[in-house]
Order: sequence, then structure tokens, then C-alpha cells
Amino acid sequence: MTTRRARHRGTTGPGFVLKHLMGEYSLLRSYWVHTVLLAGLLTVCGWMLLGRIGERYGLRYLSMGVIGFEVAVLIVWLWALAGTWMAAFRHLMGRGPKLWALLAIVSLALVTASIMREAAHMRPFIEEHWATAMGRQPAEDFHIELVNNGRVVAFTGGINESAAVALDKAIADAPKVTTVRLESPGGWLREGERMAAVVRRYGLRTRIETECHSSCTLVFLAGNDRTMAPGARLGFHRARPLGGGDPDGPADAWEAAIYRRAGLEPAFIQHILATPHASIWTPSQEVLYRAGVLTRRE
Repeated sequence: MTTRRARHRGTTGPGFVLKHLMGEYSLLRSYWVHTVLLAGLLTVCGWMLLGRIGERYGLRYLSMGVIGFEVAVLIVWLWALAGTWMAAFRHLMGRGPKLWALLAIVSLALVTASIMREAAHMRPFIEEHWATAMGRQPAEDFHIELVNNGRVVAFTGGINESAAVALDKAIADAPKVTTVRLESPGGWLREGERMAAVVRRYGLRTRIETECHSSCTLVFLAGNDRTMAPGARLGFHRARPLGGGDPDGPADAWEAAIYRRAGLEPAFIQHILATPHASIWTPSQEVLYRAGVLTRRE
């Protein structure tokens, strides 16, 4: 009895992964289930998971996830396509109708060419995500200190990873604080959103005495009273996608929604999104006041 069981286990055929690669499944199953459904569903679910990682954790962890996801997706798609190619050729060499096999081969050729073309342009994308995963930040280190007898939290430097947590702690430890003073060239857009949420939660004023650009503007807009010193500059431009891509391509609806939530008028938002990332738009205080960006003029 033992010998029979051992013999039975020893004659087991190749597993699912190898069997697909050898083209032993039907063309119908290989094409629609393994390639379209399985590989396609993995891609969609992966991007949804990365979106949640980006919302809950820092960009460093998001970049780690992106790199791992891209490698996994490439492997799965190559496996799915290779096995379906084999199934199509087996079907073509068999006795059944050849039309579906020919259509599948044409379709697979187009998909394979698309994947190879995309993979050839992935280097800058992977390099930037790798640098971010290794801790690269978009701007100089930030510094936070209490001034004016503990009534003002002064934030200087880049809107870098963990800036929102540091700002939150500084405010929580300063019971007399009423104002956040900003001096920043900008940084991560998502971190700017998080800092803005901190300012709104504490109901604080915001002020600029020198400059506040890019994602820093989101923090400034979160103040319940927003002022600028004469000669100070508030600079807007559209965001640049992490990992490359066209920085001046079609406007991202997500970016527009961020400024709508900040209470900006549609025309003002359109001007921001029309400003290339390599440029900066610094409206006058009069324009900012009329648009509701400033609550008072000095």
C-alpha cells in the first residue's frame, strides 16, 4: 500500500506554473483566465494597494512598493504571455480551427510589443523610485522652532517626509501657539497635504515673511487667517509626477481637487495647473487677496 502511494505521488505531472508555460492548458483558459483575468487583475489590485500605501505611509515606503510591484507584474505578465504563446502554437498545430489561434497570436504579439516598449523606458522611473526608497528627499532638511514667546511655530526648509509629524509634535508641545510661519521651497505634495491637515486641526494662522513655494502653498492655505509680509512671495506651479513622466502633460484631477478643497477659485486653479513645473507663478498680494488666498493685506 505504501509503495503504491509513493509511486502515485512520484508520477504527479508538472505544477500549475510549469504546466501553463508548457502550453498544456487549452488556449481558451490560457488566454482569458491566465493572461487577461489573472495578470490583469493582479495589475489592477496592485495599483489599488499602492494607492493605499501612499495614503497611509510615507513616499519612501510607496517607492519600495512600486519597485516590488513592477518586478512582480513583469514576471507574471511574461509567464502568462509565454504560456499562452505555447498554447496558441499547440492549437495552431492541432486539428481544430486555426482562426482563434491566429487571432490570439496577433493579440499576444501586440501586447508583448507594448510591454517591451514600456520596459525599455522604465529605467528613469525605477531609478527615481529607488533613490526615494533609499531616503532621498526633494529639498533641504527642515527645521522647526518656537519663537515669539511660544506663540509662533517657525517652519523652514523642505516639505520632506515626516515634516507633518514633526510639525504636529511641535504644536502639541506649545499650548500658546497661534501661528505657523512658513519659509520653504516646497517638496512632496502629499506631505504638504498632511501638514495642511495639522494646521487645520489646530485652527492656526499662517504667515509668510520671505517665501513659500510649491507644496508649501497647501500648508499656507490651511490657515484660518493668512498673511504675508511686504515683499514676501507665494509661488505656485503644477506638481511633477514621481518616477518621471511628462511634468507638463495633462493636468492631474487629483492635484486640481487638492486646490479645490483648499477653497481656491476655478480660474486660480487653472492658472496654477497651466504653470509648468520648471516655472513658478508668484501673484501679487492684490491678486492673492482678491482670490481669497490672503485674508488680510499689509
